[in-house]
Amino acid sequence: MERTSEHPNVVPFPPSAQRRVPEGAPVTAANRYEFTEPELAVLCRWFSAMKYAFPGTEGVMIVSHVEGYSAVGLYNRVGRAPNCLVAKHQVGEGIRFFWSTEFDPPRQIADLKEIINAHIRAIRPPRDEKGWLDPAGWRQVYTSRRIATQLQVV
Repeated sequence: MERTSEHPNVVPFPPSAQRRVPEGAPVTAANRYEFTEPELAVLCRWFSAMKYAFPGTEGVMIVSHVEGYSAVGLYNRVGRAPNCLVAKHQVGEGIRFFWSTEFDPPRQIADLKEIINAHIRAIRPPRDEKGWLDPAGWRQVYTSRRIATQLQVV
C-alpha cells in the first residue's frame, strides 16, 4: 500500500529503507554528514525558537546515505513563517553547511550556529528556556526523520 504524504513537497521513504547509525558510533567517512549530538542540540533550540515565534511551525528531517547529507526543514502550513532548510553535506573529504529559504537558492554557511544564532537573537525568546524550548517536539522531528539508503525515482 502506498502512502501519500500530507506534505506535497516531502516524499516519504518506505520503512524498509530506514537505517540508523548506532548512538555513540564513531564518526566515519560513511556518516560524517549526519548531525552530531551538539548539532542536534543547536537544531532543537532553533526549531523551538521558530515555533515560539511562529506558532504552528513544524519540522522535517531527512538523512540521505546515497547523496551524503542531512537536512532539517521548517515550514508553517498557514504561511506565518518562511519555509527554510539547513543542511550538512559531505563533499569529498570535507563537510559543508547550507542554508536556504523557500524562494532563495541554497547558500553555503560556515556552520549551523551562523544562521541559527542569528534567528534566535532576532526572535529574542525569554531567557528562561523552559517557556519556549520544545525538546519533545524536536524529538518527534528527529525520530520521524526519513532515511534514504538507495536511489529512489519519483
